Amino acid sequence: METNSKPIYNKKLILKRIDTPLLVTTIALVVIGIMMIISTSSSVGFAAHHDSYYFIRRHFMYLGIALCTLWMGMCIPHTWYKDRIWWLLGIGTVLVMMTMIPGIGVMAFGARRWLNLGIMTFQPVEWLKFCVIVFAAKAISAKPGIMQSFRKGLLPLFCVIGVPLLITAKQPDLGNVLLMSAVVFCLLFVGQARIRYLLGGVGVGVGLVSVSVLIFPYQLQRIKTFLNPFDDPLGKSYHIIQSFTAIGSGGLLGRGLGEGKLKYAYLPLQFSDFVFSIVCEEGGFVLASIVLLLLGLFLIRGFGIARRAALPFSYYLAIGLTLQIVLQSLINIAVATGVFPTKGIPLAFISFGGSSLIMSLFVVGVLLNISMLSIQKKPPHS
Repeated sequence: METNSKPIYNKKLILKRIDTPLLVTTIALVVIGIMMIISTSSSVGFAAHHDSYYFIRRHFMYLGIALCTLWMGMCIPHTWYKDRIWWLLGIGTVLVMMTMIPGIGVMAFGARRWLNLGIMTFQPVEWLKFCVIVFAAKAISAKPGIMQSFRKGLLPLFCVIGVPLLITAKQPDLGNVLLMSAVVFCLLFVGQARIRYLLGGVGVGVGLVSVSVLIFPYQLQRIKTFLNPFDDPLGKSYHIIQSFTAIGSGGLLGRGLGEGKLKYAYLPLQFSDFVFSIVCEEGGFVLASIVLLLLGLFLIRGFGIARRAALPFSYYLAIGLTLQIVLQSLINIAVATGVFPTKGIPLAFISFGGSSLIMSLFVVGVLLNISMLSIQKKPPHS
């Protein structure tokens, strides 16, 4: 197995090694996102800010920053994060803690998840997700089979990442806690952790989620609404019923881009959490299938990058980052279609939101960097 964790970085390899299909897939999702923001945000922009182009302009500002972070992710050797992960994880944890300080953290929808940066608000958990995945990839790749030991492998990992997860839950942000936990679980499974330990971790997680639901009544209400979506159609169930209406009215081909009706003061959060509902209404089954197909291609290309990775750390990092994007998107779609309770997690590359777009494109840049250094035909773990 390769033991050198500092691969040679050669700029001449960029055009030769870059995973073009992954980049094209990402661009396609970003373009769909631009179309949906233009279609869905004008009415809200005019109502809230007397400017129909308010959210569109901000989305393009975020996109400009995101393209810069994409380039940074491509140019910085991904092992740089591994060597400095303790500092990066510490910074991410402190930033999440700062969101709970009045005057610094921004309260919205009953939670403190954002920091006010002046020109925009930033959600630190987006950076924290990346750091948690880097730390997990480093821990799992440190020594072959180390995760089969609870004392030497799993316990230290759980103790470290448990701290930022608990702080994130305190915001509260149960959706991202579940997302990070799911990605780490998958990495541990791939890293050959013992099944009984994983099942034990799932049991502990279920217990902590149950406690969170009891502490925060709105989470319990979301579960009740999920189980009985038609009990209060004009109250607690209004969001999901309007989402069902938007999805069902799209049919095969949809009403046409810009022709949706539910975005006009009927479906809340139509350009962020429930943007997939408008995708279905305006683009129908065809556009919804294209989005799902692109996410499937993203998963295939990301796992392909992992399979060809030059280092064990690169292998686990590529799997983790790919799963972060895909699972996050699938959770958003599951919420819009009523499969999951409301979580407040954006649809990657498509939902409006600077933090998500900036970090999602950064993650793509890191995946592309891993693909540039993929010099072996067989995975290093084989």
